[in-house]
Formats: sequence, C-alpha cells, structure tokens
Amino acid sequence: MKMSYNIYMEKLLNHKTIEEEVIVEQEISKSKFLTYLAPIASEDEAKEYLREVKRLHPKATHHCSAYVVGDIERSNDDGEPASSAGLPMLQTLRGNELDGVIAVVVRYYGGIKLGVGGLIRAYSSSVTQAIDHATILVPLLMSRVKLTFPYEHINAVETLCEGVSEIVDREYDDLVHYTIRIQNLEDIDDLSDFTQGSATQELLAQNVEYIKEG
Repeated sequence: MKMSYNIYMEKLLNHKTIEEEVIVEQEISKSKFLTYLAPIASEDEAKEYLREVKRLHPKATHHCSAYVVGDIERSNDDGEPASSAGLPMLQTLRGNELDGVIAVVVRYYGGIKLGVGGLIRAYSSSVTQAIDHATILVPLLMSRVKLTFPYEHINAVETLCEGVSEIVDREYDDLVHYTIRIQNLEDIDDLSDFTQGSATQELLAQNVEYIKEG
C-alpha cells in the first residue's frame, strides 16, 4: 500500500510548528525588544494576534511582524527602515523551517540608534531567542487503515500490529474488521503472509499530526 498525500500535506511534512505562545524580552542599547511567538492556523488569526499585541502595547515605538502559514508569508517593518525588521524576522522563521507561526517584536526605543545592520541583528536575534524557548513540534504522516480477515487470524493480526500501530476500532460480522492508526504502512506489508493471503486492507484516511521534537 502506497502513501497518497497531496502537495499541501507534503509541505506540512517539511515544516515544523510550535506548541504554544512564547514571550521573551531582551535589551539592546537601551531599547527594549519584547518578542511574541505564537501558533496560527490562518492569515486571519495572524492579523488578529498582531492587533492584540498592539492593544497590549499602545505606547511602543514599533510593532514589527512576520508570519508563515501555508503558502502565505508576510512581514512588516512598522516604521523601521525598509527590510531591517520584518524581513529578517521572516527569514529567521524560514531558516528554522517553521510554518503556522507568527512573530511580533515590540520595540520601546531607548534613545540610541542601532543602524540598519544593528536593527537586523536585533530583530533576528529576538525571534531566534523566542524560538529557542519554544516547544517545537515536528510533523508525522499518520494513516488509518481498515484490515479485514477471517476469525482464525485474529492472533496473527494482533501480533503484526503490536508495537507498530494502534487498533482504534474492532467490528465483527462474518469477518473481523480492525481499523488501525499507523505511521509506516510498510510495517504491515506482511499482512498477507500472516493470514495466508486471506486478509485485505483499505486506506481510509491520512493526516498530519505533530509530536514534540526530540
């Protein structure tokens, strides 16, 4: 049985995300940089999150942002020199292979100008610091498969499935029907041998799930 995921699912499998919001702070040349990093599921969520951060910090000098969600990538310098804030933030998200994530860096100006190079370093390091404190989630492609076989092979099928899949449903009529949740379909390639060629398998669905990195 072959995996049959689409282009969107393939993109998800090549990118990580984060489990929950992270907020970190650093001070550079008397300017305070507050970084908010959060998971998002859509561009609308990203925009709403940015609005909320702005509401929390109405007196901040800048609210720079960057986010990646699916095929959408956006960045905003919010008054900083062009490409000195939002773009390096976006590049940091890309460099860490993140998707479904927004970064907002709130700056309270401290009176000392950093220059374009200093701003790039400040904004990119702020996002890096937040990522370092985040719980990173990595994607797995999981499949739901229906196995159908005669009663006499129940023990053999359960032996095959043990340790490589989870049996999530059992049905009994003239035959036995197990629905399993499995990561590697190759792990049940021996189903026919285990059941003397009497079993069938049907791929019901595939979806991307996330687990903690490491």
